[in-house]
Amino acid sequence: MTPRGAVRPDAELNDAQLEILRGRAASLAQEETEEQLDDRMSVLLFSLGEESYCVNIDDVREIYNEYRVAVIPCVPDFIQGVINIRGEIVSVTDLSVMLSLGGSARPESGEQSPVIVVADERTCTALLVDTIGDIVEVPAESVEPPLSLSDKSQAEFVSGQLYVGGELVALVNLSKVLAPVGASE
Repeated sequence: MTPRGAVRPDAELNDAQLEILRGRAASLAQEETEEQLDDRMSVLLFSLGEESYCVNIDDVREIYNEYRVAVIPCVPDFIQGVINIRGEIVSVTDLSVMLSLGGSARPESGEQSPVIVVADERTCTALLVDTIGDIVEVPAESVEPPLSLSDKSQAEFVSGQLYVGGELVALVNLSKVLAPVGASE
């Protein structure tokens, strides 16, 4: 016995019914695709030495390549100084120093490292990095908790990890990086 409203397999469907079913199938397929896009996030890849990192693209204001750093005395080692971006004074944060990776992202060759200008509702800084990679889209659920790091000062600045192209990439915890110096949460 066929349930009420169900089409028997041996029944002939007319053209109107087939068109309705095709339309419904296309609509359902489109809704599923839209849902899959909603749970994806875009990240900007960059490197610090041999390590790969990323930040959520929603937090990135711009990438800046030509600047002149004005050094400021009596600031933590990871603050290189400030730069002027179209009239806005922005601090320059050296992530290599902040993450205790040893050394600075400033090349010794005299070439200038790029900076990634990131911001939240409180503050803005330019992250000094070695190289900037691509913007990639990853499933949000692919972000895993960070591995246990022996250096606790580095652990607080990494909020997760994910694989991009078979390579392990650390997701920078921008809420910690952008926290005002000396502020306690």
